[in-house]
Amino acid sequence: MFELRYKGKVSLVFFLMQLFSMTTQGAFAQNPLNEIYSDVTDKFGIKIATNGLGFNYRHIEPFKNKLCQSIDVDFTSLKHPVEKDIINTRLAATRPYIYNKVNRVYSLRALLGGQYVFAGRTSKNSVGISGFAGIGPSFNFVKPVFLDVQTVDPNNPNAYIVVSKRYEPEVINPTHIVGNSSYFTGMGQTSINFGMAMKVGMEFNWGSYSSEYKSIELGVTVDYLPVAPTIIFNKKNKAVFSGFYISFAIGRNK
Repeated sequence: MFELRYKGKVSLVFFLMQLFSMTTQGAFAQNPLNEIYSDVTDKFGIKIATNGLGFNYRHIEPFKNKLCQSIDVDFTSLKHPVEKDIINTRLAATRPYIYNKVNRVYSLRALLGGQYVFAGRTSKNSVGISGFAGIGPSFNFVKPVFLDVQTVDPNNPNAYIVVSKRYEPEVINPTHIVGNSSYFTGMGQTSINFGMAMKVGMEFNWGSYSSEYKSIELGVTVDYLPVAPTIIFNKKNKAVFSGFYISFAIGRNK
């Protein structure tokens, strides 16, 4: 499985290099739209990653020639690779939950970096290509998981009620689990774990106007948490999270 994933990553990098080589030939001649090298840009988008869904904001300012400086703000979830949804079939009207997942982790990244314009948009029908990289601190929110659990009514031993409990796999009988509690249950017990993060990738942008554009990003993120959060009970929890992502964004040049 590791070999297959490794080959997949190599193939993606090779594909990006080939695409860059074919697209950038002759792209630096002129830039009638004049939006890449001298404009301050803001863009906001959504991202789909191997770790889950997230949001991204990037502020870009020209620095020198085709090199820009950037500030990146990311918010996304971090997942354990063995997460698996299950449902309790011994009760009626149950909902899926993740087996043995005791905490959810969300990462807020603040990255400083640079962006290099390999090919600017030379016309309304052309595609701009940029490479970027960033590194900076991350603020990781560790929120405990709560489940709705069927228990005996203390006021009526012959009846059952559903109560919300913090998920403790060694204590809660899985045959009594109804499903996840409200997402906001346990929000006050969230803790913060500080770490470091980095991101590198390629951006492809296009648009009919110099002031507005759309973009797709393909990249890799790496998160390091000095204190590894407990995500899955009774499993080795990671301090390093890495994965691919694709982002769809709308940008505007000021």
